[in-house]
Amino acid sequence: MTPNPTRRLSAFRYCRWRWLRFRRTWTDTRADRIPSWSKLYLRAYLNLLGLVLLVLICTFAVLSAGLSPEVVRRAFEALPGGTAALALVAFGAPALAAYRWIRPIWLDLVMVRERAIDFTGGRFNTRARESHSVIIGPLARTLNALAMRMERLIAAQRDLTNGISHELRTPLARARFALEILREPSSAHEYETAVTSIEQDVTELDELIAMSLTYARLEYMSLQSHLEPTPLAAWFDAQVKEANLLYGDKAVTLQVEVDRGVRVAMDKRLMSYAMRNLLRNAGKYANAQILVTVAMAHGNVEIAVEDDGAGVAPTEREHIFDAFVRLDRNTGGYGLGLAITRQVLHAHKGRIVTTEPLTLPGARFELSWPAGNQA
Repeated sequence: MTPNPTRRLSAFRYCRWRWLRFRRTWTDTRADRIPSWSKLYLRAYLNLLGLVLLVLICTFAVLSAGLSPEVVRRAFEALPGGTAALALVAFGAPALAAYRWIRPIWLDLVMVRERAIDFTGGRFNTRARESHSVIIGPLARTLNALAMRMERLIAAQRDLTNGISHELRTPLARARFALEILREPSSAHEYETAVTSIEQDVTELDELIAMSLTYARLEYMSLQSHLEPTPLAAWFDAQVKEANLLYGDKAVTLQVEVDRGVRVAMDKRLMSYAMRNLLRNAGKYANAQILVTVAMAHGNVEIAVEDDGAGVAPTEREHIFDAFVRLDRNTGGYGLGLAITRQVLHAHKGRIVTTEPLTLPGARFELSWPAGNQA
């Protein structure tokens, strides 16, 4: 029975409706039932009442041990209001204290429950109200952090899906065109050209899938880096030596401003991947020179990569770290290298930024992470 809000109930019918609702909340055992305020309040009240009665009984027993029970009884009766006032205080004070104590907690619990229902329905844009309660406050903040994380993952999934579907069109179209040629090749050269084109497209698709999986693994799984003490100078020399082999037509200048014996905490596999991305990016856009420096400052490893290419416009310096963003479509790639590099630095509790060039006129990328990070 639900009261009609447009019609006033009599006192008897209202009390009867409240009693039926109270009884239903106490007898309903469904997993999805609405939490019962009356049950929570009554439990808190009975606990406080039991504590108050225990204190009164102990007080009476202690006084009776030194005085006669009759004297103690008369003393209680001599209080203002007598035993009736004492009973009223004994039973009323716990009721008021339980209400003032439990009511804010109950309102916070209802709020958290509503936000959890919103999250279950996929409405991650809602937020739990900030609570100053030492009990509910951390829970509300955790729910808000979860909602923000889910929003970011959903947005990343959408961007990844859109980006992959866009990048797949070009190699698939070339492969389909080459297959049409293979049906009726006009010459042996045309046949070989079509086969070579298909091989290149398959390699490109394989590379795209590999990079997309790496990006997704770092983004969705919150991959924790496996840090280990690594000789910084030796690791840095190996990365630059590999870049010299790949870009032999570019002059790669190395500046090591750290002691050769310094060891820093890093995940060599992930950080090598990030460093290769930076050097590969510099090799694509540099005209003739690449400058790579490594130093230690304020307990952080600081690496900078500069080139003498066209550089990066100030308005694009943050945008280029987004997935599938390419400033120049003629240089190849998928726009995932810098996005993965930023994720690797985040896994090391570091950062990567694009700044104004200091030595060469092109782009300058700076990355840093704590040298002693043991996360």
